[in-house]
Amino acid sequence: MEKFDENAEETSQKLVIAMGGKHPYRSVIALHHHTRAQLLYASEGSIRVHTTNNVWVVPPQCALWIPAFIKHSIVSLSNIRLSTVLIEEKAAQPIGEQCFLLRMTNLLRELVLRLNQFDEVREHGAAFDDEVEKSLQLLIFNEIKQASTFPIVIPWPHDARLISICEELLENPKNIKDLNTWADQIGTSSRTLIRLFQKETGLTYRAWIQQMHMALALGKLARGESIARIAEALGYRSSSAFSAMFKKHLGDTPQHFRKE
Repeated sequence: MEKFDENAEETSQKLVIAMGGKHPYRSVIALHHHTRAQLLYASEGSIRVHTTNNVWVVPPQCALWIPAFIKHSIVSLSNIRLSTVLIEEKAAQPIGEQCFLLRMTNLLRELVLRLNQFDEVREHGAAFDDEVEKSLQLLIFNEIKQASTFPIVIPWPHDARLISICEELLENPKNIKDLNTWADQIGTSSRTLIRLFQKETGLTYRAWIQQMHMALALGKLARGESIARIAEALGYRSSSAFSAMFKKHLGDTPQHFRKE
């Protein structure tokens, strides 16, 4: 479980405070919020985060920015270690008042890990350097402000019929069915599903699937899976078809993205 005193979040005057912990595969952190903004980062493993209107698949090279008071739940997609930080609410507001994925640079990652280590030092009663901790806080804050972002989010519906479809697709992304098949399966019409997808997610059915595939592909690339294996797992007829879709959304090939 996370090693964090919730009262400390309310009373601390620090710009940035750490919060971390280990969680087993398929564990769930129930819906909750913080009074500070959160840089939610899994330093080991991958996570899926649910907010009110979206689902975020957070691969190892990314973190999720969550503004203060945004309700969210977390599902571990493997054994994970969370090494996250919480930023004072007013200071965090200029960074963003909506959730977004950002790239964890090597520097930001090491700074976040080091700040989390200070909590472990405190737990064992060892001395620590207050000035070093303050410097870490400022460096982390500045690195977050300068980090590049990814426009990858899975809009999540509220209609029960669409939720059942989206949940099945998220668990089995290769099992793509046309809307007529889905309509027969859930007892409605394809025209209704077309209308609902646009209304509830802001995307067409095809665009929603591509967005989901992009989110899942980032994690698979980070884990070192081959382009051919990723394409097959997501139901593409060829590696080139998958690469073309990837480049269309992120402006670069998956090969170049993984190399970076």
